[in-house]
This record gives sequence, C-alpha cells and structure tokens, in this order.
Amino acid sequence: MDGIKEEINSILEGAIRRAIDTDELEITEVPTIPFSPTKTAEHGDLATPVALGLAKQAKLPPQQIAETIKRHVNLDEHPIIRKLEIAGPGFINVHLSNDWLYDTLLHINELEHKYGTHDIGMKERVQIEFVSANPTGPLNIVSGRAAAVGDTLVNLLNAIGYDAIREYYVNDSGGQVDRLGESIDVRYRQTLGEDNLDIPEGGYQGNYLKEFAETIVTEDGDNHLKLSHDERIALFRDKGIEYLLGQQKASLERFGVSFDVWSSEKTIRESGKPDKIIEMFREKNYLYEAEGATWFRMADFGDDKDCVVIRTNGEYTYFVPDAAYHRDKHDRGFKKVIDLFGPDHQGHVFRLKNFVKALGLADDWLEIDIIQQVNLVDSDGNRMDMSKRSGQFYTLDSLIDELADAVGEQFAVDVARYFFLMRANNTHLDFNVELAITQANENPVFYIQYAHARCCSIFQQAEEQQIKLKPIDDIDLEHLTEPSEHELIRKLAEFPSIVLSSAEEREAHRVPHYLHELAGLFHPFYNQHRVLDADNMDRTQSRLILIQSVQTVLANGLRLLGISAPESM
Repeated sequence: MDGIKEEINSILEGAIRRAIDTDELEITEVPTIPFSPTKTAEHGDLATPVALGLAKQAKLPPQQIAETIKRHVNLDEHPIIRKLEIAGPGFINVHLSNDWLYDTLLHINELEHKYGTHDIGMKERVQIEFVSANPTGPLNIVSGRAAAVGDTLVNLLNAIGYDAIREYYVNDSGGQVDRLGESIDVRYRQTLGEDNLDIPEGGYQGNYLKEFAETIVTEDGDNHLKLSHDERIALFRDKGIEYLLGQQKASLERFGVSFDVWSSEKTIRESGKPDKIIEMFREKNYLYEAEGATWFRMADFGDDKDCVVIRTNGEYTYFVPDAAYHRDKHDRGFKKVIDLFGPDHQGHVFRLKNFVKALGLADDWLEIDIIQQVNLVDSDGNRMDMSKRSGQFYTLDSLIDELADAVGEQFAVDVARYFFLMRANNTHLDFNVELAITQANENPVFYIQYAHARCCSIFQQAEEQQIKLKPIDDIDLEHLTEPSEHELIRKLAEFPSIVLSSAEEREAHRVPHYLHELAGLFHPFYNQHRVLDADNMDRTQSRLILIQSVQTVLANGLRLLGISAPESM
C-alpha cells in the first residue's frame, strides 16, 4: 500500500504540474499530497484533501481545483487507477484497479513469514530497557504490562530492520535493597520466636518475605543470629536479591519474555564509572557545593531547581549511577536507547534526559516512554491495590495462574499479553479479569486466534477432500470478485504499514487493533461464503490463496505480539 500511495502521489503531482503549466492553477509549488483510507469501499480505496489545501493559494473553490486535477489525469496511461471521484467539498477519491489487490496476494505468497517486514533500520543497534523492577518482591501486573510492551517493541523494531535487544537493569544497590535486608531480618527473627518486632519504615510487609524467612530458618536455623546486626542485614540483603531476582526471571520466562542482557546497578557502582561521571561534571562546571552536599546545576538545563548528586554522607544519589549506566549503554555501541518507565518515574524523565545531555550525547539518543498504570478489576468492578510495601500485592504469576485455571496454561499467557497490549502505553489500563477468562467471541484474543484456527481447518478439509493448492502463478485470481474478498485483501495490504508505524511511533497497540479488524472481516466472510467447492475449482483455488494470505498475516501479527497462533481451538 505504501508503494501504491507513492505511485498515486506521483500521478497527482504530475496532474497538478500540468494544471500549473496551462495556467489553470496559479500556485508556486506542488504541495505534499496527504492520503487516508476511505471509510467504505463505495468511496474508493484512498482519499486526498489536497484540493482543499490549495484553495487559499490558488484562490479557487476546492471543488473546482479537484475537477482540474482530475481532468489532467489520463486513466489510459495509469491502469492502476480505475476511477477518480470528487466528493464533498473537494476531496478526491481514488478507486484502484483490481490488479493491485491480486498483486498483494502475490506479494504475501512470495514473502510468507517476512511479509510486513522492512529494512529501514539498516541493522542499527537499539537497546530497549524495560521492566527493571526493584528486586524487592515478585513482579506485579504493572511490570507485566511493561514486559509485554517492551518485548513487542523489540520484535517490531527488529521487523523493520533494526538490531534491537532487551535489557533489564537490576537496582541491586541503595536504600531500597537495604530496607529489604532489614525486612527479612525482622521476619527471620519472628520465625525464630522473637516478639514485638516491627517492619522498619519503608520496609516490605508482604507474605512472600515471611515464606522466604521460613526457608532460611529451615536451611540455616538460628546460625545468623551469631552475626552482628550489620553483617546480618548485608547477608539477608544479598540472599533476598538473589532469591527474588530468581523469581522475577522465572516469572518473565513463563510470560514469554527473555532478556538479552541483565545489567546491575551494584556492578556499575563498583566499576568506578560513577566516579568518572562526577569528575566529568566537575570539569564542565556542572557541580557546586552547598549545605554539605554536592549539587548538579539542573536549572542550567531548564529545570526549576538543581538536584543533589552527592549526599552529605558522601553517598551518590541514584542520578549518578543512572548517568553512568547510560554512558555505559552509549559506550557499548547503541545508536538509540529507549527506556520504558513506570508511571512513578514520570518526574525522573526530564532530569535523566538532562544528565544524558550533560554527558555530551545527542538529544534524540535517549527516548523515554511512560507505561501507565494497570488497575486490576475484579468481578464486581472494584480496583485492587497492588503495593509491595503494604503487602496487598497481586502478582503477575497470580494473574497467569487465575487465567490458566479458566483457559488452560496454553492460552493464559496469550490472554494476559493481549490485554496488556490492547491500549496505548500512555493510557491507564483496567484489566477486566472476567472478560479475560471468557472463552467466547467477546474475548478479543480468542476472536483473533479462532480466525487463524479457521484458516487452518479449511486447509485440513481441503486435504481430506484431496484438493491440492496449485502454485499461485497457475491460479486466476480474478475469480475473487466478491466485495468482501476485496475488503479482506485491502486490509491485508495495510499490514506492512501497520508494522512500520507501530515500530516508529512506539505504539504496539496498533497491531492487536489491526488483527482484531482483520478477524472481524474474515469471520463474516467465512460464514457467508463457501471456500471449497468441487463444482467451481477455479474459484476454490483463488479463495484458498486468499485464506492462506489471511492465515499468514494473522500468524505474523500474533508472532510480533508474542502470542500463539493455534491451528485448532
């Protein structure tokens, strides 16, 4: 479709130039010609408002301009256009010939699993960092949404020719993991029978730490009471990180997300790279001392106030290792870095971008997108709180378990991923569990998967009837004459553009929306038209090619989402 738009654009540009040469249009230059798909096939395949945009410059009514452009298009010289129509106040509706529809099926048949891919990325290295949850508890469903979005964006970028990787940054240093160690220490001593112990302020209340402490006692008894308080906290901190990070990795693997790189804040700190960042900032006069701390001149970069980078106790704030980590990303050769942050990091975006700018990196090198909040909605429509610290905590594994009980392990991850992906990243998502577990057409992921399974069943039936699909060059595709067939092919032709725009705009939700629309066209066609007809083998062969193309595009789209394409349901 993009190639067709380019060809139509060239034809209309030529018509406008000829109108200028004959003094029918008094304009100085040919504008960019915008196109949009029409709402119904009756209005053609493409529409352009270019005449409306020229009205002021040409000092003519848009309808007259549109008629002039139309008059300068010789349809005999451009068989791709079947008809041009003027609609409304001056829109030009383009009706394409059927040849492009058949060419679309040829293209899909030729490329198969590569249909929808592009090579504009030229294998440029891109890193996407996502999830990166603190190793202080199991992953919740907000992290699940980030995992689904990040994994899909990597798939999309690779589909358009980039060399994109998945990276997880483990925040295994700093105050939050110290409080984890302190919380485990309380649970450990409680398990050994000590009373009147409270979780420290800012600590973690969840039952998962009680269970972990019981495991420690089972394995080690009271041996750790022989250690000093600080030694015990450090031990429990390290044990807790190892245990909880292992759980997080297992949850992500179950969810179908495998990270290429796991980076560590502790490793970054111990490497000396934060020290070099501070040294660099001092040389550039970005730092100053005040109130016993070291401050970064954030106001020089447009922020409303400066920020502390070294506390009065000599410890770095998290900004410094973050800056060092991003410098490390650059040094590893990534031409583009995309960070997917949760809604609680909104205030961190501007400052991190300023630190990257202070490092001398290009403004567009770092891109930060916010993955908004997920609200779990129960069967009564009530939202559930999900706080690690409060202990009211609904995990990603809990969600998959609940879905698996209803739809089976095979489809539980598919359902979860689809629901996480079906809304734009910058919008809040209410996860309706009741709808998610419904095995019916109102569940959108099953609706799409069922379309793929139906395609497979048609070929199974063809094999049973000993109907063998011929090579596409031996099939007369002009037997595809039904409006519903043409509508399906038009939708199939949109897929490469959907993949490209989804990747470039970082809007993964466009793919599930497209697949749902494609399934919405396929199911009525399947119900209303007979594909296998022994009395009309020419039409049967052409329709099998159409079904094969639908099957290919559904499978390609679902694969980008990390969702299975079942052959039966």
